[in-house]
Amino acid sequence: MIIYKNEDSFYKRVMLLMDTTNRAFVEALLAGDHARSLQIVTIRQGNCSRFEIYNELITPAMYDIGVMWQKNEITVADEHLATAVCDFVLTQTEFELLQQSASPYATPKAMFFTVEDEHHYLGLKMVSILFREKHWNVKYYQSNLPIDHVLKEVERWKPNVIGLSFSLAYRIDELTDYLKAFSKLEDKPEVLVGGRLIKNYDFSSIGPPQTTFIQDLDELQIWFNKDKQTRRDEFDGTSTTSSVV
Repeated sequence: MIIYKNEDSFYKRVMLLMDTTNRAFVEALLAGDHARSLQIVTIRQGNCSRFEIYNELITPAMYDIGVMWQKNEITVADEHLATAVCDFVLTQTEFELLQQSASPYATPKAMFFTVEDEHHYLGLKMVSILFREKHWNVKYYQSNLPIDHVLKEVERWKPNVIGLSFSLAYRIDELTDYLKAFSKLEDKPEVLVGGRLIKNYDFSSIGPPQTTFIQDLDELQIWFNKDKQTRRDEFDGTSTTSSVV
């Protein structure tokens, strides 16, 4: 986070540079310019982590584009084009993590998808990539995965974490159906639920005990830290040696 210190010119220049870069990225996405969009991200990769790029550049850009669409400043076609280019950029940021394929049975395992008929998936894709960066074995099913197919995959693959998202209020009934089904699973995987509505409403009453509602990437980072500590504690509790994890 950039903090102003007595309106110091250095911090002003940093904030201006960040604003300029973000505007340029939005313009490149809306123009359908794959090369320019990727170039902007690649330059940021020189001194920013993948998390920072997702949290400070890509997420705000897609939020701004969504607001522009709501205000009829851009068309549905514009929004779809920007989404497609952003999807391409995200795939490029993941490429280095895929140089070596993990065993399909490696643990810990996490699967990600959106609820049925939900097609907003870019946030979920970023989350899946960040899990992969943390050395999780990840299966990313993108959007619109019906619950019966989800349950078959869960039974077959037995993930430690199930991550799903929804962005529209009228999908709450579908979300509730998914969560009820997960509460009956014998293995009791942890369930992470994300989406833009999580910031505005309290959904805790519809989730089983092992459900965590994630508002944004900052909260995901907190979850990662807690999970790391939990796994370290579990290691210490079962090992006769001190933990160095």
